[in-house]
Amino acid sequence: MKAAKNILIPLHLRPDGDSIGSALACYHFFRSLDKKATVVSADPVPEFLLFLPGAKRVKVVDAHDLSLEKFDLIFLTDIGGPDRFSHAGKIEIPSQSILVNIDHHKSNRGYGDLNYVVAGAAATAEILYDLFRFWKVRITPEIADCLLTGIYTDTGGFLYSSTTADSFAKAADLIKKGGNRNQIAEYSFRSWSPKAIQLWSQILVSAKIRKGLAYSQLSHPALRKANASPGELSGIRAFAVNNLLLAIRGIRVAALFAEEKPRQIRVTLRSIGSADVVKVAERFGGGGHLNSAAFDYQGSLKKIIPQTLKMLKVI
Repeated sequence: MKAAKNILIPLHLRPDGDSIGSALACYHFFRSLDKKATVVSADPVPEFLLFLPGAKRVKVVDAHDLSLEKFDLIFLTDIGGPDRFSHAGKIEIPSQSILVNIDHHKSNRGYGDLNYVVAGAAATAEILYDLFRFWKVRITPEIADCLLTGIYTDTGGFLYSSTTADSFAKAADLIKKGGNRNQIAEYSFRSWSPKAIQLWSQILVSAKIRKGLAYSQLSHPALRKANASPGELSGIRAFAVNNLLLAIRGIRVAALFAEEKPRQIRVTLRSIGSADVVKVAERFGGGGHLNSAAFDYQGSLKKIIPQTLKMLKVI
């Protein structure tokens, strides 16, 4: 990293708070070292995360469309696989570019030249916090905001079972260093548009419950009518599964099937306790964590729903 002069920091597809917060924390760190750093995203940054320092500097461009040979360091954070940051899938990395992979996804197989994967961490931002302390990086208020957002959003405001004592301790220290918890909470969980209410109502109406399992679906016509942006839709989906379906008493596993485009379905899975949903996601080419995973499917809702439910029953 000390030798690198031109650094590319891609976000994962459908970037969330941990992806953007971690990447921007690294952006501010590299800038403090007088390095040229560029953050790119194949999908737009969700509107509710544009408050983060540096978020408006993110270039909405797919890494596949860039001349990667001009970057001597490609720094990936919160990206579970080499095919997770470009809509083109796995892209060829020039031999002269060093690929760094820092992540907390259980499904991460260590695809970089340098890998630091801590599957037990609640967020990639937690791992970066530890690395920054080890490297004796000065945590500025800007970096604190970015890392705190990563931790806060990926733990669901410290609701998810992945939250540990370390999560609270690191968050507390970041607040002391200038992280604005009130602003982060407001933008992350209290800035929904009327579109969200419209889609949540449809999710609840379509919800079904089967012996500890809750699931629902969103058809493409419903999503098209709501006209939510990709970034907003990602947050709406996650909130619905975590805070509506999984909040039902007795439910251990929740699933949402959203047909984002005709025959292009995003399946979001969440669980409580030892129910390992990432095993199911990996069967369909997806990934994630023990209690939080997702995958994409080409086909019909009528076909993928029973297939997924059958697998979820045995975890």
